[in-house]
Amino acid sequence: MNLNVPIGIEDFAVAQNYYYIDKTLLIKNIIDAYIGKSLLITRPRRFGKSLNLSMVEYFFSNKTDSTSLFKDLSIFKYDDICSEYLNKYPVIRLNYKNINANSYSTLCEQIIDSISILYRKYPEILSSDDLFEIEKNEYIDVTDKKYTDPFQYANSILKLSNYLYKIYKKKVIILIDEYDTPIQSAFDNNYYDEAISFFKSLYSSTLKGNDYMLFSLVTGVLEIGKESLFSGLNNLSVSTISDNKLINYFGFTESEIKNTLKEYDLLYNLDNVNKWYGGYGTNENTIYNPWSILNYLENKSFSYYWVNTSTNSLIHTLFENNKEYVYDKEIFAEFLNNKKLTIDFNPKISYRDINNNIDSFLSFLVQIGYLTAKKIDDQYAVFIPNKEIQYVFKNEVIGKQSTKTLLTIAASLKDAFINGSNDKIKDILENYILTSFSYYDLNNEKSYQLVITSILATLFDEYIVKSEVNNDKGRCDIMILPKNNNNLGIVIELKKYNNKNSKKRLEEYASKALKQIIDKKYYQELKSRELKRIILYGLAFDKYSLEIAYKEL
Repeated sequence: MNLNVPIGIEDFAVAQNYYYIDKTLLIKNIIDAYIGKSLLITRPRRFGKSLNLSMVEYFFSNKTDSTSLFKDLSIFKYDDICSEYLNKYPVIRLNYKNINANSYSTLCEQIIDSISILYRKYPEILSSDDLFEIEKNEYIDVTDKKYTDPFQYANSILKLSNYLYKIYKKKVIILIDEYDTPIQSAFDNNYYDEAISFFKSLYSSTLKGNDYMLFSLVTGVLEIGKESLFSGLNNLSVSTISDNKLINYFGFTESEIKNTLKEYDLLYNLDNVNKWYGGYGTNENTIYNPWSILNYLENKSFSYYWVNTSTNSLIHTLFENNKEYVYDKEIFAEFLNNKKLTIDFNPKISYRDINNNIDSFLSFLVQIGYLTAKKIDDQYAVFIPNKEIQYVFKNEVIGKQSTKTLLTIAASLKDAFINGSNDKIKDILENYILTSFSYYDLNNEKSYQLVITSILATLFDEYIVKSEVNNDKGRCDIMILPKNNNNLGIVIELKKYNNKNSKKRLEEYASKALKQIIDKKYYQELKSRELKRIILYGLAFDKYSLEIAYKEL
């Protein structure tokens, strides 16, 4: 077996020269259930959509002989399917993956170019005796981009279907890849309404009442619902990452992962592969991120492969627009601590819906692969699927947002320490420090000490912030000393409580920390300086909870 890893390969024919996990029974599922229908498949990016669309094209297209490609694969066992469908139908394929325009006029240019290029793939139209001269002239007009109004191209796919049907006496198959990419670009660049209007006209003409269509297969990341791009399509079926329909054909299943790891002599790492790249799918079916798995096979090491394939600018924007959900209510602190949140999951999200409420926001994150959803009765439990995605929320989102937030609240936190405002200290540290670090980094008392010392050193720039300050009775965790003529000194002792959250026990630990400062006279150096104010803090932590004991000398 060829063990070369097909990273980034989206052409089915090329993929056969690499290690290939057989997904050809998707073809049988389509034939069994979706003839005469339009099927929308939504999955996160790099979950195998384009490769599968290429597979479908190679199987059905009458422009090639694909027997050699399929003869050793599962679908070839079905003689009746192969004899009736293999290379027997005209196929129309549109790919919107690279349409990314910063204005509506540029979008129109790109769409017109893509349709013109598509038309050129069928020169047999001009030589056919089955078409009227007027139809051939219309074909030339589209090919030569004669029309200036983009809406004049809205029915071009319908017309192309008609031409091919007349020539081959077979209904056509329509494949549309990454249909929502230009719509996201329109949303990002503020021409959303214009784009929606055009694509609604295009898809209505192409997919609704197209008598020349055998079936259509449309892929994207998001099922755009409210704008009704596919309005009136009573033959539309939808498969999302959160339902069992076709779940095994996009991403890798547990059995496929086991077989693959065995082939690469990596089966001993199955548990870690699950923790890093699994966690998607439904209650009944676990799915692994295919892009990350392929990169793991190539590199033989765990890393953040999928999240580094593109910028996380969309995620940053989403979090910025939903601060009240993410930070004020500490939702993602809960996620980072392996908690689940029950929501009314809505797979039919429009871009406008994303910022409306927490359920829409989290439903969107599920659709794009940053959360996973498992059904519980009439609702869904959503959570971070694996270690790779945890990295995004910790380092790319939570960490950056925390840094940004700390800069804006620095003066407030500093004033709280100076004034003995325990509630304010508790609020800021719990919401902006422990939220970011508790699950990953704050494993012991020393780690808390390092984090708190670093924060205080940033805030108290006109002071000396020291850790592990010795006297003859022991060492205090943190001491803040004046550099010049400031008349304030602060001593902080930290305690970590390792059992389950208990406010009462945390309060006892905080009091214990304060008592240690007093009993061992950690404040003695500050006393010797004859400072006007000396403040003592006992801080007790448990994961991301905090209690404070306070005394001013």
